[in-house]
Amino acid sequence: MTWLSYLSSARTWVALTAVGSAVLATNACSSQDASPRSGNIPGDSGAGAASNTGAGNVNAVGSTGVMLDSNNNGAGGTAPRDPRCDAEGNCSCINIGMIGRLGTYGAVPGQDGISALETWLNANSSAAVQSYLTKPTLTPELLANYDVIILQALEDWNGETVPGTQWQFSADEKAAFEAWVRAGGGVIALTGYSPFPDEAMTANAFLGFSGLKYAGLTGSGDTALEGSCADECCYCLGNSIPTTGWVAAHPISANLTAVGSYYGRTLTAPAGAETVLTQGTKLLGATVQVEAGRVFMFHDEWVTYTSQWDGTDLENDCRYGDPNNACNDIHPTLTYQVPQFWYNALKWASGNVACFDIRDPDIIK
Repeated sequence: MTWLSYLSSARTWVALTAVGSAVLATNACSSQDASPRSGNIPGDSGAGAASNTGAGNVNAVGSTGVMLDSNNNGAGGTAPRDPRCDAEGNCSCINIGMIGRLGTYGAVPGQDGISALETWLNANSSAAVQSYLTKPTLTPELLANYDVIILQALEDWNGETVPGTQWQFSADEKAAFEAWVRAGGGVIALTGYSPFPDEAMTANAFLGFSGLKYAGLTGSGDTALEGSCADECCYCLGNSIPTTGWVAAHPISANLTAVGSYYGRTLTAPAGAETVLTQGTKLLGATVQVEAGRVFMFHDEWVTYTSQWDGTDLENDCRYGDPNNACNDIHPTLTYQVPQFWYNALKWASGNVACFDIRDPDIIK
């Protein structure tokens, strides 16, 4: 597992790679312009995600592999918070938990895997990220490990023609989750993993206290976007459709013009919610603050795939750079700002903690 350490006093980045139980420093730089990237994280493996828990004061309970608190800040505490550090001084600003099955359709073969977002953040940000690919038991103790939780498909995949089996959470688990949010936890909810309305049921039940809700069945009048390419050039965007309509006044919309989407669901929001993204009369992104916590609900999941912010191989497939080709200059890196989306969304959801950062030359801060 690749860890990115952020030493706040000297603003020094150190990328660490765990090999077995040993931790080897693979890249250290003090320049703000230098890249901390040092390779990919191995794929996740079941509940509690990756089994490699690293070394030092790293929380190994349930193999979550996240940094333990070195102070009382973070979810339930105050922002801005200090980084979490292990016994050897390796630090992580925030801990992010991804709960739910990852996307089935968005990954482009040869370009990204379904764990692309986790891999990218672990290699290039001051966050420590871990996925739960099967249903965890949500307890106050488990939730206390995290500052931000990203909700993905809270179901087991049953195929294209059968609705997924929804994960069942007890009343105690839902109460623990709500209490964690109210105490300062940040939530980013995604959807669009399945064409069945059941997909939204668990997320809606989880977030009912926030007033935000997913609406409608994909393919119905409530669909956020059409599920087909508008023209032949959408292949050059990783088979996605540009989503515009960002509300400039919201911090999550800063420096965004488009990200890619495919299918997805509209939202309903309570009075007092803040709009992030619209398409005509459709609400595609909104936030609410619940006591000390923050919830961001987004209409789609394609922002989790590197084809949407990289797409290097598409250059040859789409005759990129050929002025005689109809799709010339149609490319994810030119059309979308997905790294900016994640920087904005995680910064907002974490309570704008000062130590959170993502190192990417395309991000405007």
